[in-house]
Amino acid sequence: MPDRITQMMFRGLVSQAGGVDAAAAVIEQAWGAASKGTVSKMCSGQAEITIAAIVALEEALGAYPVTLRLFERIGRDTASDGDLQALAARMAQDSGSAVSELVMSFSGASPDPERLTEDERARVNVQARKLRADCDAVIAATEAAPRPTGPRTVRGVS
Repeated sequence: MPDRITQMMFRGLVSQAGGVDAAAAVIEQAWGAASKGTVSKMCSGQAEITIAAIVALEEALGAYPVTLRLFERIGRDTASDGDLQALAARMAQDSGSAVSELVMSFSGASPDPERLTEDERARVNVQARKLRADCDAVIAATEAAPRPTGPRTVRGVS
């Protein structure tokens, strides 16, 4: 059985899709088989929520709450060993790239300066996701960093 948060996210996806009937139709279209009874049981916790059902609904809605939650689990487990100075440098570089990509999308260099083209949207999202991963790594590293145990000292003050 999935944890309660994942189950609630799945219920949210089903609701956003238009209910159990609509969600079953989306899953059936993506994978060839689904029933509203099975989707209803997944929502109530009587049946396992399948990855196929999650993927079909997330793709159809363009929202990825369960996938993002799974990525966050990995980030929490592996980012704690990060070197904060290297993370800071990477975050500075990636934030500049993300802002640059977005600004260029609305400049005269863009085919349509009034709105993002699909190519621009993809490039902006890649850079923004890299920056978000950097921020998550910094948070994980600072939360995992050992805390000072002795008295606090201030350099240069006598």
